Order: sequence, then structure tokens, then C-alpha cells
Amino acid sequence: MIIACPSCSARYIVDPTKIGPDGRTVKCAKCAHAWAQPAPTPEEMAEAVAPAQMAEPSAPEAAAPQPSEEELADTLRERIGREPFAPDDSDADDDIGDNFRADLDDAFSRNSQSEPRPLRGGSSSNLPAIAKAPSRWPARLAWIGLIVAIVGVFSSAIFFEDTVTKSWPASKRVYDMIGSTDAKIEKKLGVRSVQYSYPTSTIFKIDGELVNLSQAPQDVPNLRVLFLDAGGKVVKRWTFPPRERRLLPDEVIKFSTIVQNPPADAKRIDVGLDIN
Repeated sequence: MIIACPSCSARYIVDPTKIGPDGRTVKCAKCAHAWAQPAPTPEEMAEAVAPAQMAEPSAPEAAAPQPSEEELADTLRERIGREPFAPDDSDADDDIGDNFRADLDDAFSRNSQSEPRPLRGGSSSNLPAIAKAPSRWPARLAWIGLIVAIVGVFSSAIFFEDTVTKSWPASKRVYDMIGSTDAKIEKKLGVRSVQYSYPTSTIFKIDGELVNLSQAPQDVPNLRVLFLDAGGKVVKRWTFPPRERRLLPDEVIKFSTIVQNPPADAKRIDVGLDIN
């Protein structure tokens, strides 16, 4: 009888007795597909045993030996007139006839879970595809971009401090907390040689010098005068602009201001930069 693989349509010549009256599981030697082959029909069984009956001798007392599987296969080939074939398969191997017996043994293996044989002229594997681990570079690039953005924001805030504080005065406290410009002005600019005088009973005059202590040009803020009582409480505050708004390194300028009606309860005077 001839059986055909329902998956790849490869056909094989098979001894019906190997199928048996209950059918059995077979596996294609070409694509490794396994299927349940039903039991052969009575006509197929009759065709399989007919050659054996024709070969019996005339003498009933001598029983003829049973033909081997190879002889049965040869007889079936003669009846069909051709070798097993795969119809309309232009890629069928030319040596399928030479390997028919080995392929047939594989096809009738009862272990339907055995590994499939690779196709000739190609490679195959029954191993599942292993997913590649996701790349970590997108996350790393995202973190690098975030760090660069943060550094850029802080750098811009430092370089454009004057513009930021002018447009947003509340930010001045933030700059003071991180030790930025205004908090450092006292170390870059200094007040010295302060002198007090009373030109009249109602006029209080203050003279002094302002010096740039750094090695870079500095912008000069307003100057302020604090009148303090005996307990250190400010009883009067007076501010005035300097003569120059920018000092070169080591440059010194003089300042002078007049306060009308100074407080009578002032016991101490503090002259400095108006950075608050």
C-alpha cells in the first residue's frame, strides 16, 4: 500500500502488515511530521498477501518459506512499476530510493517524540528561538541626557545670575544660600578708612574708601549706613550710591554721604555694602 504524509505530501510504499488491523502512528522521514495511519483496507491486505500465495509449491507437504520484507517491497515495486516518489516536488532528493529502507524504519518508529532528521541541503533545529536580552543603551543615554540637562540649567543660572536676580528678586536668597555672588561681594569689596563728622547739629557726615580686593573687575552695589542703639537694634538705615559702579582690580574710590537728623539714641554706626 502507499501512504502519504499529510504535511509535505511525501509518499511511501509500505507493507500493510506493518500497519496492522488497529492502525499505528507513523512519522515522515522528510519533514518529521507524525500522524495516525488508519488500518489498511481488505483490498490492500489482499494485494499484500497475493504474491505470497502465488509463490506456494504444488506439494502441500512442503511449506514454502515466507518472503522477507525486502522481497515484498521488490514485489510491490514491480506491481506499481516505479520507486516511491514525492509528486510535484521538484526539490526531491535523487537518492531517496537508496535510503528508502532507512527512511521507512524511521517512519514506523513507535517513538513519535524522537528528534526530526534535518532536510538534505539545509539545516533545521527543533530548539525554540531564544529572545535577545534588551539593550541597556537607551536607558543609559536617557540618564546621560538628564545629567547634561541638569548641569546646563545650573551653569546657565550661575553665568546669568545678574539677569536672573533682576527679573526674579526672590532668587537672590537662593544664590545667597549656595554662596553665590552677593554673599561673596563682601570678600571682593571692602570698606575702609571710615570717618564721621558733624558739620552742623542736624547733619551727620560719613567719609570713607571702597576698595576692590579681588583680581577681577567687580560691580559695586549701594552702600548702607546702620544706626544702632545700645542693644544692637537698628534705629535708622541709610543707603546711598557709590561714585563708581564698577571697580578694577585693586582700585580704590572714595565715598561720602550726609545724613540729616541722625537718631539721638544711636550709640553705634555700621557702614558696609547694601547686599540684602
